[in-house]
Amino acid sequence: MEVEAAVRRAAVEAVGSEVRIVGPTARGESRSTLDAVAGDVEVVLKVLASGPGVVENQQRLVRLVRRLSARGYPAPDYLGVGAAGRVVVTAQRRIPGTTLEPGPGRPVEPRVLASTLPAILAAVELQAGMGDLPRPPWPGWLVDTITSGGEGYCLHSTMRRRPDTSEILDRVIRIGRERPQDGARTTDIVHFDLSPANVLHRDGRLAGIIDWNVPFAGAGQGDRGFDVATLLFYTYDDDATRPALWDRAIAISGPRWTAVYLAHLVLRQVEWTVRHHPGGAQERRFISLSARILADCEAITR
Repeated sequence: MEVEAAVRRAAVEAVGSEVRIVGPTARGESRSTLDAVAGDVEVVLKVLASGPGVVENQQRLVRLVRRLSARGYPAPDYLGVGAAGRVVVTAQRRIPGTTLEPGPGRPVEPRVLASTLPAILAAVELQAGMGDLPRPPWPGWLVDTITSGGEGYCLHSTMRRRPDTSEILDRVIRIGRERPQDGARTTDIVHFDLSPANVLHRDGRLAGIIDWNVPFAGAGQGDRGFDVATLLFYTYDDDATRPALWDRAIAISGPRWTAVYLAHLVLRQVEWTVRHHPGGAQERRFISLSARILADCEAITR
């Protein structure tokens, strides 16, 4: 009850008016987003644990997304950031629409992907050069997830528990170690999770790109080609759009950095799926996709 009360107080601070919390959103792996209503406005609340720099990071997120929105980017309208007790809450207006991903881990319907892809790629171009930091930590922290693992995700220990995933990890690490020593873009805003689960459409037309986050100081800026690589990873089994996404990712980031980005995504998704959804259709799909992706990455980096 104490946490629920804190979330409500933080939401009121973020929105600037009374808020009625409806309940958890229908989708979301972390279960940290809530549907709510402020007056006659439907809002989505993102709840984070408080800690050093959390409020400042979310305030920076709001500034970054508002800069994109001013350029015509289909981002949510962020209402503000609030804090109370042990939680920090960001509030945004709900964007009507349906996620490209029809269900957790399921492939996008090819017709919908084909119809929305040009607008998604156009939106990503609006991220170019829009970062706010003179020296962001990209790509160092991303490479660290490949070579050493991340905090709460990309866990090498998970991958080492099974022969099949241990082999995947060895290949991922090899690609990471053979990365270029320079040349990565660092001036773009980066969504970092531009998966079909975070892209909304209405009748095959792009409606919004949601679930932005700045989890630590310096996040949210780097190479927008990573976002293209993310969409490529999650739609790799779509033969019609895969070549265009490869071409765009390489045009932005070059072949070797694109391979590094895809290697991170293989580790991130396979590790998460094996840990949280073992033995099911999601695991089978992502392990199968990863085998194809790593083979293609190895081919272009030889």
